Order: sequence, then structure tokens, then C-alpha cells
Amino acid sequence: MKKHEIHGYLYILVGATLWGLSTVVAKALFNVGLPPAQLVLIRLTLSALILILLFLIHDRTRLLISLKDLPYFLILGFIAVAGMQFMYFYTISKIQVGPAVLMQYLSVFWVAGYAFLFQKEPITFGKMSSLLLSLIGCYLVVGGYQINLLKLNRAGIASGLLGSLFFAFYTLYGEKGLKKYDPWTLLLYGFGLGAIFFWILIPPSDILQAGYPVRFWLAFLYITLFSTLIPFGFYFKGIDRIRATRAGITSTLEPVVAGITAFLVLGEFLHPLQIVGGLIVIAAIALLQISREKSSPESPLEIRKMNPTGAKISRAGRLSNP
Repeated sequence: MKKHEIHGYLYILVGATLWGLSTVVAKALFNVGLPPAQLVLIRLTLSALILILLFLIHDRTRLLISLKDLPYFLILGFIAVAGMQFMYFYTISKIQVGPAVLMQYLSVFWVAGYAFLFQKEPITFGKMSSLLLSLIGCYLVVGGYQINLLKLNRAGIASGLLGSLFFAFYTLYGEKGLKKYDPWTLLLYGFGLGAIFFWILIPPSDILQAGYPVRFWLAFLYITLFSTLIPFGFYFKGIDRIRATRAGITSTLEPVVAGITAFLVLGEFLHPLQIVGGLIVIAAIALLQISREKSSPESPLEIRKMNPTGAKISRAGRLSNP
């Protein structure tokens, strides 16, 4: 393995670890009564403001978009980002952290289904096997073998599945934008317009009158930096050095970190069969990524040649973590 590839894997591992740790911070906030929608609003707002400040200082060209592309960015922010972010955090608030994060990774199977139906991508034995494994794994992860546990998690399971659909839409729709814009520009406008959407739904007075203590705002800042800007930076640096499909496989460390941290910090306990189910889902994702990589043999260099900005996204991967 070449040195730049080793660095690429390390970047992805650091980003995935930071994402996994930040979900536990969010869960702790939900446990003390913070509404998920308010956390989404604050995270998106702070992230967009910090990105604007950084771009003004270092690279103002990333602030520029064509007015004719405004409808595209409105859909990206108001539907893709807003829906994905809310469902992601709502799911975390309703069920255990590990399964909640893992369910978002089901988006790769929705994307694969889209590729089969609309992009004429062939279905192979590996892809069918990964789909079957994922269904078995998810059944175990959500506690389908325990009727009481399944009933208790019904809202969280439904939101998790819906969130994975939003994530798939965000991935596919974001791929379209990456043909023209830098990924950081997409993040800025996606997050910024997503924040505006939530400001329309949630009056600013609700945030101001909540009177959140300083420790809450420190948690908000932590989630903004260590669940958004810093891990995205590591992820983008990673996929600049290794194939995006391999980056997607490596990033499945996230639910593992989230589950272990939730156990150590929050005392969340997963039944042995849930752990087995999680490992099966991760194996299914890896199998699907490998299968699709073989049928799409482009290298990072070839993708860069097709896209001068250097932005790239695997059809089975992700633009970024929720």
C-alpha cells in the first residue's frame, strides 16, 4: 500500500471516529429534553456561519454560485439536507445510538437500487447477497426477534428507514451538484438553506427563550466542529487519496464507535444478537461496495480528470455524514 493511500485511510478513520463520538453528545442532549429539531437548527446555522467566515478569509470563490442554480440549491437545502438531518437526529433521540447510526448506512442499498433501475447497473450475486445480509442484519439490529423491543422502537425504526431514504436522495442529488461545484460549496448552501427552512418552522424566540446553559452551547459548538467541519475535512482529504468506495467501507467504523461510546458514557446496552446484526450489516455494506467497485473501475485520478474541482462521490458512497 502506498503512503498516500495509508494517509487516506487514516483520514477516513479519524473522520468516522469523530462522527461516532458526536452522536453520543447529541443523544445526551436529547436525554435531558432538547428537541431534535432545535439541535438541527442550531447545528446547521452555526456550521453555515463558520463556513461563510472561513470562505471570506481563505477562498471567497467558494461562496459564488450561479443564480440559475438557485432552484437546485433550494431543493438540496429545504428537502435533502433538512429531511436527512431531522430524521437522523430524531432517530437518535428515539432508539439506541448504534442502531440509529447504522440505519443511515442503509442508504447505500437505496442508491444501489436506483442505479439498477435508472442507470442500468447490473445486479450481481454479490449485490444480491449483500442485500439479503443487510435485511437479516437490520432485523436483528432493531430487535425484531423481541416483540416488546420492536414495539418500543417502532417510531425510531420508521424514522431511521425514512432517514436512510433522505440520505440516499441527498447522495444522488448531491452527486449532480458535484459535477459543477466544490463539495464545501454544496455543504455551505445545503446547510445554510436547511437552516433557513428550520428558522421558518421554529421561531427564533423559541431558541432565545429556552435559556440554554453554557454547557449546552459548548455541546452545540462541539457538534458543529467535531460532527461537521472537522470530520468533513478529513473525509474529503481521505477520498482525495483513496477510492470513494473504499472510503465508504472504512467509514462504517462510525456506528461501531458510536455504539461503544454510548455503552461507556450513556450505559446503553445492546443485546448480543443486536451486535451480531450490526456486524452483518457492516459486512453487507462492505460486500456491496466491493461489488460495485468492480463494476465501476474508475480511479481517483480518473474521477479528478472528469471533474476539475477534484470533488467526487461514489454512487454507493456519500457526500458526507448526516
